[in-house]
Amino acid sequence: MNYKKLKLKQMSNKTDVTVILPVHELADSTKPLFDIAIQSINEQTVTPDKVLVVTPKGSEAYKYVSTYDFGKNKKIFEVLENDGETDFCNQVNFGVSKVKTTFLSILEYDDEYAKIWFKNVVEYKDAYPEMDIFLPIIADVDGSGQFVGTTNEAVWAYRFSDEMGMLDTNALLTYQNFNIDGMVIKKSLFDDFGGFKPSIKLTFIYEFLLRMTYNDAKVMTIPKFGYKHTNMRNGSLFHSYTTELDPVESKWWLTQARKSITGQRIEK
Repeated sequence: MNYKKLKLKQMSNKTDVTVILPVHELADSTKPLFDIAIQSINEQTVTPDKVLVVTPKGSEAYKYVSTYDFGKNKKIFEVLENDGETDFCNQVNFGVSKVKTTFLSILEYDDEYAKIWFKNVVEYKDAYPEMDIFLPIIADVDGSGQFVGTTNEAVWAYRFSDEMGMLDTNALLTYQNFNIDGMVIKKSLFDDFGGFKPSIKLTFIYEFLLRMTYNDAKVMTIPKFGYKHTNMRNGSLFHSYTTELDPVESKWWLTQARKSITGQRIEK
C-alpha cells in the first residue's frame, strides 16, 4: 500500500455515518451493557450523524428503548420498529434501508466503540477516499469483560494479503477470523451487492466479506483499536450457534458461505 500521511485538520462534528444498533431482546443482565454501548456513542470525539436503534415491533425491547434516556446527543437517536423477521441479519438490513448518509456502521447492543473510532474514520476517509469499507481492530472480551484476543489485525501481518492493511479474497479463502462489528461501509455498496443473508446462519459475516471482496470492494483495517466486542457471551447469538453445532456442521456452513459467491460475480 502506498501510505499517505494523514493530514489532521479542524474536525467537523459530523461523520456522514449512520449507526445501526439492532436490539432483538434486552434482559436485566444485558441492560447495563446497552447503557455502555450508548455511552460509547455519546463519548465519541466526533459524533455520528444518526443512530437507528432497531427493535421488533411491539416487543418489550421496543417498550424499554422507546422511553430510554439517550443523554446529551439524544437528537441523533431514532428508535425503529421492525415488523418483519427480527434475527440479527434482518434487523440490520431493515435499519440500512432507512439510512440516508453515505456511510453506515453497526454496533451490537452488548459492545462498545472506542472513544476515538469515528475521529479515526473521518481522518482515514479523507486520506483514502477510494476505500469502500473500514474495519476496526477489535478487542474481544469474554462475558465477564476479560480480554481474550483481537480480531481484524491479521491484514497487517507481512504478506498476509496482496496489500498490507487490506482484506482481499485470497486472504479470506485461507483465514476466516474477521468481524464486521463497528465497520464503516458505504451504503451504496451494501445496497448494490446485497445485505446480510440470514440463510447463511453461522457464517453470514464471512459470506458477506467474501462477497464484498469478490466484487472488488476495497476493505481496509484501520491499524488502531476501534471496537470492543463481547465474544461468546452466554445467551448471545454466536454462543447458541457454537454450543448447538458440532464441528462437522460448522464446517458445512463455512462451505455454504463459499459456495454462495463462487462463480456468481455480481456486476456493479
